Amino acid sequence: PIYSSDRLHDRKSIFVAHASMLPKDTMFPLFLDVLTASPKLKKATHCMYAYRTSQCSTTSISKSKFITGQHDGGESGSGNHLARLLDVTGCENTVVVVSRWYGGVQLGGDRWRRITEVAKEALGKGGFLNQK
Repeated sequence: PIYSSDRLHDRKSIFVAHASMLPKDTMFPLFLDVLTASPKLKKATHCMYAYRTSQCSTTSISKSKFITGQHDGGESGSGNHLARLLDVTGCENTVVVVSRWYGGVQLGGDRWRRITEVAKEALGKGGFLNQK
């Protein structure tokens, strides 16, 4: 399943996030294709994402290494911001995608708060937060 945040409106911009389980990083392109098949999401000005998957180490079952990926989608630094959020909150085998429809008003630092807010909401709805 894909878990979605509510739409968040701020000064004519709209933010929405989607989160899902991602067992393998190789499954990400398929997930993104399914998600962006929506005509509404195709019209988003920005589509930023991050994923974090774990792979058990061959030398120790208790140690895992993580494969991560991110993309800014035209919102400079946002992919890294989302990747850090997945790391800090302990998300594993998870992907989060945030879409923004730019409303013509620059939000400054508030855009980071909005991106984080909708991402956390979608991750929370899916039960992905604090999986450590």
